[in-house]
Amino acid sequence: MTGQKEGVGREFWRVSLEDLAVAMETRQSEYGNPDEPLKFKIYRGRPRRPLTTRVPRELTKVTALDEPALSTLLRYGYGISRQEFETNGTWPYHRMVASARCLFGVQLYVCLADGVYHYDAPHHALVLLREGDHRRLLTRASGTTGAVPEAVLVLSGLFAKTAYIYRDYTYRLCTQEAGLLAGNIDLVAGAMGLWAHVHHQFVDEPVHKLFGLDADEEPALVVLPLHFPGNTRAGIRRATVPRSGSALAATIDPIDPEVVSGGLKVAQACPTLTEVNRASLRTNTATFAAAEPGAHGDSRAPGAVGLPLPSADVPRIDLAEVLRARDSGPGVFRPVASRVDGVELWTRLARVRTGVTSDAVPAGGSVPLEIYLTVGDLSGIPAGCYRLDQDTRALRPAGPADPGTDAITAIERVTIPGPVFQHMNAVVHLVGDRDWAFDTFGDRGYRVISQEAGLLAHRVCVAAAAQGLSGRIVNAYHAEGVRAALGLTERRHTPVFQILLARTGPGGRVIVPVEPEAVE
Repeated sequence: MTGQKEGVGREFWRVSLEDLAVAMETRQSEYGNPDEPLKFKIYRGRPRRPLTTRVPRELTKVTALDEPALSTLLRYGYGISRQEFETNGTWPYHRMVASARCLFGVQLYVCLADGVYHYDAPHHALVLLREGDHRRLLTRASGTTGAVPEAVLVLSGLFAKTAYIYRDYTYRLCTQEAGLLAGNIDLVAGAMGLWAHVHHQFVDEPVHKLFGLDADEEPALVVLPLHFPGNTRAGIRRATVPRSGSALAATIDPIDPEVVSGGLKVAQACPTLTEVNRASLRTNTATFAAAEPGAHGDSRAPGAVGLPLPSADVPRIDLAEVLRARDSGPGVFRPVASRVDGVELWTRLARVRTGVTSDAVPAGGSVPLEIYLTVGDLSGIPAGCYRLDQDTRALRPAGPADPGTDAITAIERVTIPGPVFQHMNAVVHLVGDRDWAFDTFGDRGYRVISQEAGLLAHRVCVAAAAQGLSGRIVNAYHAEGVRAALGLTERRHTPVFQILLARTGPGGRVIVPVEPEAVE
């Protein structure tokens, strides 16, 4: 347990996940909004470090995080993948991960041996914020000891970029997207031979001071150290001596880099977001927690006989190619009739947890997030609703007992009108245990489960993209209705992500890929 005052996070969970009308009542128009910030965060007067635009078109293992490797990691981690035209200025830039309205409120910072940087995606460059090696400071702030990482990446939530439309609801979107980005960096780093450890828990003050961040306007959300296999996982361990955030912050000189201003002041415009964010901050590593695997309520339907996963020859994916191709579908998500191999998709979904390491659970454990697959038009799997068994990889029937209920239609009825469900191949829901999150992490629990779910959601979208499917993350659903459609009986089990999977038409938009210059 964290020993922190609880309650604010639980209430925000209730509103943002259970009461869609209340969550959206302060939503603003995205058109002609005077609070709209710049599309990208821009620093003035800081040294810039251009990265090579020549990166490999296939990700392979590297032996050093040198300039080409760093460029490759950042390009495929959070680079721009395509540019869209004729958008009235709303959604012009797309990246390697999904983002609500392509707002990309999450920022990426890099701590290397020679300095601390911000990743400038449109120019594919690093902006120097301070010199010196501060990697050890970040591992101490994360409450760990062991080998110094090759690099430490920090993901922050620049709330104003999303709050100009979504106001307080931004906290849900930014924590989701921090998870999506952490999931992609984890995949890309793994393909390059690096090992990533996701830290949701760290003392906030020294991290904010190191990067010159305002804790209300742009808090750090994830700390992500990267190691080569030689620095074994066993060598990265929890520190036994508690560390104070204020003591660590006292070792850092303050910086106040000039940033081009724009957008609203979140602390003034979004009081609930600000309250929830402040309640999640941590001041001492002694408050960190990790839940034992299985220490959560079970959402499984008793006695359900599962469909065993058939052996399937699943093609190896070229991750770089899949990331370049991944998309969220057209503005109106409109599936087209298609033949999709359900067993291949099932096999890929069964692997999405593989290799994920975070501080939410001890090594070898898994965060209590269940994967539900509602099947529409997939070959090899009968239509219906299933829960993916984490242990056996079987699909266990779920959903209402009425065999005449069309599972896809049941989801459509509790989703806000917009997407077209005809010819939908499948819908994935990630179901989280609310009580596990808050009982373990206090108000930080909202971040932890939202970010862990985002990490898995990105892997689901990559698995779908490997088969030519678009993956549309849709938050506009009624949680109680989805809970009923999935056969869940306890309110603690909450659908935190809904992902529509289908092959889609062009949608009438002009989208141009931003292809990397291939290495000779």
